[in-house]
Amino acid sequence: MSNKIKLEMDKIELPKELSERSKMGISQAKEEMKSEKKRYNVKGIGIAAALLVSIGTFTLFNNDLSDTTNNPNTPIVMEDGGVNIPAIQLPEENMSADMIGLIVYNGKIYTNTRTEIDAKTAKDIIGEKLGTTKGTIDEWSEQEAYDEEFASTVGKADVYSVKGYDKDFRIMTYKEQDGKKYAEFYENLNGITINKGEDVFGKLNIKGHISSAQYRTFSDWNNNIDNYQPIKDMETLKTFVAELNKTKPIPRGQNSDPLSNSRNDDQFRELSIKLDDGSTVRLTLLKDGYIYYGFMDAYFKMEEDVFLKMWKQV
Repeated sequence: MSNKIKLEMDKIELPKELSERSKMGISQAKEEMKSEKKRYNVKGIGIAAALLVSIGTFTLFNNDLSDTTNNPNTPIVMEDGGVNIPAIQLPEENMSADMIGLIVYNGKIYTNTRTEIDAKTAKDIIGEKLGTTKGTIDEWSEQEAYDEEFASTVGKADVYSVKGYDKDFRIMTYKEQDGKKYAEFYENLNGITINKGEDVFGKLNIKGHISSAQYRTFSDWNNNIDNYQPIKDMETLKTFVAELNKTKPIPRGQNSDPLSNSRNDDQFRELSIKLDDGSTVRLTLLKDGYIYYGFMDAYFKMEEDVFLKMWKQV
């Protein structure tokens, strides 16, 4: 297996609202490896990285973004309209770059996700233990490091399946350190073909399991301000969630990513949906009917009437 993942982060200014969970995991990994190499400057990873790069977050580091011809990570539109997200590949030239949290498991790469859970709640949905991560990967790692089962960028932590979710899609790390508990989801959203929204959103088990929901504006999200507003019309939300499964996938590209022109409070909302298992799914909504989830080279377009009803709630 030659899969690796590195983000093109060297030349972009990260927004303030970036996941502290990734920061904790990567920092811990570096401490455990006792590396004397330069420290990561990444604050964490969120969909904001893609927003600023104006291309999918899985585009690898230091590539010529205008040249997708020979980029093995470029999403491909299939004849039937589906979008193929290739398994993540490392460019032949190994250049320094920042990385997101990742775990190699069962021949696949699982990465940080836009679904979160509190460590105390996570104990209720821990499944079987799959193994223990090895904090063996950093931005200087050689090819062989990525061939090892449970190689990771997140230090040492036990890896579990998650009750109610397919382990081919989602796994979870859980650990206790210095009297504190940590839990984090990792998902495999590469090396797949998406024919409709159900191929992604269906795996999140949102439909029929909503506990509550809230939203915030771009400014609050970007500055890590917890100024959330509740979603009051739950029936509209449920209709929106059902429609997610019918959405059309669209490949991301340098000149075809609506996120790049939507960094404002008029067009951007973060929708956080809390499920009855304690997890919180975070979606990015754009005013023109586009939905983003996770670190994918694809986004989704929803039928206008249904989306507008939801947009009025946010």
